[in-house]
Amino acid sequence: MSANGLVANLVSFFKTARHLWGRCPKCDAYFRLSDVAISSSANPPKDWLRRLEREKAVLLRKGEALDDREADLEDRDSELDDRQSELDDKANELDDFEDDIRRRELRLDKDAHTRVQEILRNKTELRSLIAKERKAAVQTSRATLLGKLMERIAPCFRTFDYDPRDMRCIADPFDYVLFDGLTVERQVRQIAFIEVKCGKSVMSPTQRSIRDAVANHRVFAEVWNVGTPKIPITRQFRLPDGK
Repeated sequence: MSANGLVANLVSFFKTARHLWGRCPKCDAYFRLSDVAISSSANPPKDWLRRLEREKAVLLRKGEALDDREADLEDRDSELDDRQSELDDKANELDDFEDDIRRRELRLDKDAHTRVQEILRNKTELRSLIAKERKAAVQTSRATLLGKLMERIAPCFRTFDYDPRDMRCIADPFDYVLFDGLTVERQVRQIAFIEVKCGKSVMSPTQRSIRDAVANHRVFAEVWNVGTPKIPITRQFRLPDGK
């Protein structure tokens, strides 16, 4: 008989021999050899105990994963708490800043009111302020009127390079439109938008946009026909009763 056959017979014998007992070397507990799992293989037998051990190992791994996830959640909660604390601090700083602004506004209003009362009580200072404001208003008005006058008479200056008769005043958004050659030659050589500026006056955003449109050749001419061609306009606009 081979060695494997002998081992198999021994295992079969121990499984059926209920009168044979054994003792656990760890806990000294007695047990029947027929009640234990005896195998001749190098791997442990696949019985319910091994299955429980595997399930226990799986549960332990899942428990460790849950512990790790719970730790991550706790860390996130801690970060959220820190951020919330920072937001609360920022909100408190903003409230303090707004309160400071309101106090400053109230202080400025009070100081301005006090200053007005002092000026009203001091007639000399009040008259001086009125005189200064009146003088400034007059100077501004004179400058405005002089600028308007210069805009109107600028085409008549000798330094002006075009025939004043070719100018057409449109006032807004440019002062003039020049049809160069219109009066003498009855042929327009070029068309130009002309704005007259005096002193520190500068072009407005609208005027600059017109200048840019001309510079980029975004200028064209159109003809609009009103009514029906080949029919006199007086007939087209005649009332129904013939009047």
